[in-house]
Amino acid sequence: MLYFLRDILIPLVIAFVLAVLVEALVVAIGRRWPGAPSWLVSWIAGIVVILAAAGGIFVLAQGAVQTVAQAPALQDRLDALIRSVGASLHILRPLDLKTLVGQVNGSQVAGYVLSGVQDVGGTVILVTIYFGFMLGGRRRISRKFDVIAGSSASWPNRLIERAAADIRTYLWVQTVTGAMITAAATAVMLAVGLNNVLFWTVIFFLLTFIPNIGVTVGSVAPALFALLQFPTKWQAIVIFAVVQVAAFVVGNVIYPRMQAETQNIDPIATILALSFWTFLWGITGAFLAVPLTLMLMMIFSQFDNTRWISATLSNDGKPDFRKSI
Repeated sequence: MLYFLRDILIPLVIAFVLAVLVEALVVAIGRRWPGAPSWLVSWIAGIVVILAAAGGIFVLAQGAVQTVAQAPALQDRLDALIRSVGASLHILRPLDLKTLVGQVNGSQVAGYVLSGVQDVGGTVILVTIYFGFMLGGRRRISRKFDVIAGSSASWPNRLIERAAADIRTYLWVQTVTGAMITAAATAVMLAVGLNNVLFWTVIFFLLTFIPNIGVTVGSVAPALFALLQFPTKWQAIVIFAVVQVAAFVVGNVIYPRMQAETQNIDPIATILALSFWTFLWGITGAFLAVPLTLMLMMIFSQFDNTRWISATLSNDGKPDFRKSI
């Protein structure tokens, strides 16, 4: 069901995550200006999140179009690199991109990119609709869960509040640490003169939300394009090295201090969750793997028949969320 209904469920989950981000902004604004009307703060936070998401999508689309436009020059540079590697390996037959992967149809690639942009546009519309209803009906939804739970067992509503709080904490930690690593990556890309720095900055920042492999992929991609853009290799090496050093410092010094105790997920379970949700929902599942796993752990911990699943996914084997809610 998760797989076959993914076109409906993915926008819904993304909208929920955005609603959690709005709640985090509402809490932050409320602490700074306690006298501000709650409805006004909610709508301001919602507009900020929507504008940030729309700006990121625009930058990604524009960068993808520019990359497609540069395809002929990139192909020539890639052919030169392949011939250089072939010569260093003493391969008698000259190598080029066409020899390795066949004829590359630029118009077909452009069609794939355009189709992808159109799919993203449809998803954004659904996300916006879901997000608007969630933002406008937060209090109504809360009252519904109170009625469903009844006066004697009101844990479902508190469970949702706890799940939202833990996801909010996770997103806050990932956003801050990801922004630190992204700042280092952007600085080094600007220093070496890489093209489409804004595009690569947005890509890199989004990839930091993918656990374990996101930063590595984010450092490899611009480094490879640096190989295509520049006649020398030191620019690519510097980009990759600086990003890895920044990731090491943030991951070993800053991230452990910010990591909340509520994110009690086993590292192996994180990798399994990443693989599972990526298989079901593609790249979107990779971004949502940890938030979805947090929600599942809390739900499974509420029932005797599924509490063992929650214990297996947890890091300490004691995911007793019922006591905390």
